[in-house]
Amino acid sequence: MTQISGRIVAGIGFASAATAQELIDLIAASLAEAGLDATHLAAIATHKRKLGTAIPLHVAAHFGVPLRLLDDGDLTMLGLAEGAAAAAGPLRLTKRKSRYATCALADCAPGFSVASFGQPPISSAAMASSRLATSLAGP
Repeated sequence: MTQISGRIVAGIGFASAATAQELIDLIAASLAEAGLDATHLAAIATHKRKLGTAIPLHVAAHFGVPLRLLDDGDLTMLGLAEGAAAAAGPLRLTKRKSRYATCALADCAPGFSVASFGQPPISSAAMASSRLATSLAGP
């Protein structure tokens, strides 16, 4: 295990049946297992396709950290939760599972910046809403 950096990214993955509370509980349990608490979180990370639901936004808001969205090129072959976490730095805690969700924790690498990590959800949400509005506009 690496030394506590005070800056942790939680990578998450989840099925459509998952709830925000399930993810919140899983992240809290994962942090506790690693000997950490929510004050160590720097960000929540997941694949950008997961923004099709508000769950990751609720989870990030609950912990008071930014949500960062990654695309296929940002992720490793580890799987969604581990890949999203590992994009920030070395894994501290490998994938943990609940019924419909997964979580992994990574220490932020030296020089890590949330601002340059993945994409913020605002641009993706704005694009999705503009596509929805134009798709409903009709001929």
